[in-house]
Amino acid sequence: MAEKTSDNEPITKGVSILLGDPKKAVLKLSIPMIIAMVINSLYALIDGIWVAGLGNNAIAAVGYVNPLYLVVFGFSNGIGAGATAIISRYIGAKDKKTADNVALHVILIFIILTIFFTALFLLFLKPILIVIGTDLTVLSLAMDYGQILFLGSVFILFSSVAYGILRAEGNVTKTTYAMLFGAILNMVLDPIFIYVFNLGIRGAAIATIISLALVSLLILYWFKKETYVKFSFKNFSYSNKLIKQILNVGLPAGTEFLIIGALSGTLNFILMLVGGVDAVAVYC
Repeated sequence: MAEKTSDNEPITKGVSILLGDPKKAVLKLSIPMIIAMVINSLYALIDGIWVAGLGNNAIAAVGYVNPLYLVVFGFSNGIGAGATAIISRYIGAKDKKTADNVALHVILIFIILTIFFTALFLLFLKPILIVIGTDLTVLSLAMDYGQILFLGSVFILFSSVAYGILRAEGNVTKTTYAMLFGAILNMVLDPIFIYVFNLGIRGAAIATIISLALVSLLILYWFKKETYVKFSFKNFSYSNKLIKQILNVGLPAGTEFLIIGALSGTLNFILMLVGGVDAVAVYC
């Protein structure tokens, strides 16, 4: 019979690893996490490879949007890191009720971030792109790519936050599978939407969002059927303390990506001054 918590809840394999030998847990959990992070970096690389066939202006347009994407991804990844740290702490204390409640607070933060970033980039994407030095010859392409990409901010944010919750319960295998599924799907859909459907750079953004949307649906299925942490809103109890705990970890991690995005945008600006659109395209 499977081991159970004090709440008479069955313990999953990932939670068993977390509650077992720390040395074995580090080895079993760290390697899939490293693989997962490498896979996650493939999204931008895959888009860049397929967009290259559209010319230098299209590559440069993706390069101008990427720093903004890094900001969205960074804050969602930061909240995911906060989820991992706090939820795993309560799992270690064998307090499943609070672990579930933390997950719901993470979802609350995710909803707020989704509304903020979606509104920000849909309403102000053009002036933001101009401020960070986007050349006028590629501005319309950057808008075509960015508007669709950030319209799907909900999937960008949810996937990263959900990965954090899965990692919190030691479920790094599912995280790796989900990331790999999304990357392969994006690789397949990119040429179809870009060239077969003749959507150009918009096709790259659509392919990315569809990939993340399907990954999100897969993760939601897992949360409903197979995970230790559950989303039960009837048991939600708002706590400023839990919000603070999540943000204490999440905001510094998100700010780190904000700085990286700012540095990337600055480098694009310098390259534009020195070598024009071709220099930005080569760098990207």
